Amino acid sequence: MPVGEMNGLGWLDGIFGSVRCANCGAAYDRSDVNVVGNRDEYWFLRCVCHTCGTQGVGVVWTKEVVVQPAAVDDGETVLGVDDVLSAHELLRDYGGDVHGLFAGGHHAGR
Repeated sequence: MPVGEMNGLGWLDGIFGSVRCANCGAAYDRSDVNVVGNRDEYWFLRCVCHTCGTQGVGVVWTKEVVVQPAAVDDGETVLGVDDVLSAHELLRDYGGDVHGLFAGGHHAGR
């Protein structure tokens, strides 16, 4: 069934524009993705690329997460907005793998 006909799948909006066709790299549109079923927290999607026609199957695991306030250590937040921005800047243009990222001694600078 088309995504637009499903209720309660707001999480699915997050994949559009970020998930790409493995063959040609085009970002999937809403019309490219159909939900074919689910079991517990697993949702099964059929994807057809609007650019090259490649078909695929996706599995999305959804789990409700309780977000709690950031931990505090000696009156200072352990992870703050500046930390997230620093990580974004570090990763924005990074082209290597995770091993190279940590082997290079990159850290948040605390």
